[in-house]
Amino acid sequence: MQPVWARLGGLLSRRWRAIRQSVLNPTGEAAEGVLEAARAQAPVIWLLGMVGTGKSSIIRTLTGSSAAEIGSGFRPCTKRSRIFDFPTEAPVVRFLDTRGLGEVAYDPGEDLALCESQAHLVVAVLRATDPVPPALLDALAKVRRRHPHWPIVVAQTTLHEAYTDDAHPQPYPFGADGISPSGIAMLDRSLAAQRAALTALPGKAPVRFAPIDFTADEDGLPPTDYGIDTLWSALESGAVEGFIAMLRRAARGDALERRARAHVQGYAVAAGAIDLVPVAGAVGVPVVQGKMLHSLAALYGLSWSRRTLTEFAASLGVGTLLHQGGLFGVRQIVKLVPGVGQLVGAATASALSFVVTYGLGHAAMLYLRGRRGGKSPDREAVIEEFRRAMAEAGRVAKSGGLFSQKGDKAGEHSDERPGGRSQAGES
Repeated sequence: MQPVWARLGGLLSRRWRAIRQSVLNPTGEAAEGVLEAARAQAPVIWLLGMVGTGKSSIIRTLTGSSAAEIGSGFRPCTKRSRIFDFPTEAPVVRFLDTRGLGEVAYDPGEDLALCESQAHLVVAVLRATDPVPPALLDALAKVRRRHPHWPIVVAQTTLHEAYTDDAHPQPYPFGADGISPSGIAMLDRSLAAQRAALTALPGKAPVRFAPIDFTADEDGLPPTDYGIDTLWSALESGAVEGFIAMLRRAARGDALERRARAHVQGYAVAAGAIDLVPVAGAVGVPVVQGKMLHSLAALYGLSWSRRTLTEFAASLGVGTLLHQGGLFGVRQIVKLVPGVGQLVGAATASALSFVVTYGLGHAAMLYLRGRRGGKSPDREAVIEEFRRAMAEAGRVAKSGGLFSQKGDKAGEHSDERPGGRSQAGES
């Protein structure tokens, strides 16, 4: 058997020609077929709540997308629900919004069927000062009877409706579990009543609470992401995979960097998913990686040429990947990346494609950022970023589940089987 370093080195060496060809001569239709199939593997965050409870504000705050992007980005996916892909081209996460929850006889069967085949995290959204709507309680009970091990995160929104003045309590009074009192009697009573109703749901997984208040700048109620850390913590502890932690990291920095990181994540997930789905005439991972590089350059207002691609490849040491002591230093990279040796040794092509694509994308971000600023690329910095990003992705892949059979990770559920026009603005 080939040594680990040689197999990893050969992976990029064999593919670089195809990657370069894809960047310089993008074949949109061919790549789109692969991305569409991979899209079905992206994790789903299922938002359950009545209209006007702040679901779109949660998506906007978690992704950094504008209200206009979200309003135009939703598309119908079941009779009463719609889905928002982030990013659109190659989503790292999909938000399922149940728009028919307040309607008579809502049956979550179709939405359950969609979520059962993908990573799942249920987020119940309700106003902090409202009683728990019977329609929400009934839908959650059906979900938990079907999947008792699915975690639920409860986002308790619009806290300011209970305030006696025009400012948030500072410092943020709620603990990591979202349960500490705020000192506002009306608010605390309402939050406690909601907790009592929702913790009584059937099922074994915990129900976590996050009191939040996400507003717009013009509302004059800073900070506009009040309680965001508590929500992130609840989502991370409730998620069965590492994609929430990656999404959280992507939300940092300026708007351009957030979009670029999200694109890298989405394409990396798509590259990993290719080996899991039957794609007629699949053009493979190199085309997806090439489309990612092409997309990143467009985000930075640049374009690739043969010269810049050659320069970028030289920064990665692509020409020396099969040599032990080359600039790329494959042996050292394998040592630095937790789990990569095991991934290669176990021949898990999906996880390895995810790790390499994620590293390639972050290295390209650093290279393009320098080019955009008129600077020559720092070879050592580019390869170090490649190593760092691969290590980050390796930890996610090693945690398990990202490229395995989706659905109930505990392998337990009842015998019940699910039965088997979007509007912009707040939902």
